[in-house]
Amino acid sequence: MAAGILISEKRQLQRRELIYYLRVNELLTSSELGRLVDIHIKGLMLIGNKSLDVGQEYLIGIELPRVLSEQGLPQIGAKARCVWVRPSQARPFSESGLMFLETHEEAQRSISMLIDLFALPDVMLKA
Repeated sequence: MAAGILISEKRQLQRRELIYYLRVNELLTSSELGRLVDIHIKGLMLIGNKSLDVGQEYLIGIELPRVLSEQGLPQIGAKARCVWVRPSQARPFSESGLMFLETHEEAQRSISMLIDLFALPDVMLKA
C-alpha cells in the first residue's frame, strides 16, 4: 500500500470483467504471469498458479483475442507493478493486482478498445 492508503480507497475506476481470460506474459522472460480477470485503464487483476511479488515491476504483454491479433495487434505492452496478492477462492491459484506504471497512448487506446469490445455487459466489479 502506498502511503498508508488502502487500495479500495484509492480506486477511482471500476474494473471491467472481460469475456476472455487473456494470457498475460512477462515480456523479458516470456513466462506466463497469469490470466486477465478484469481490467481498467490504470490496472488489472490476474489469476494464476504462481504468486507474484508485491512491489515487483513487470514488463507485461496482454495477448489479445484472435479477432484483434489477426488485424495486426498481437498484444498490449505495458510496465506494471504488483500492488497486492491474495489466495484465490479457486485453489490452488492466487490473484494479483497490478497497477500500470507506463502505458503508451497506443496501449491506452487498445485497453479502452478491449473493454469496449469484450467487457461483459453491465458487470461492474467491486474492490
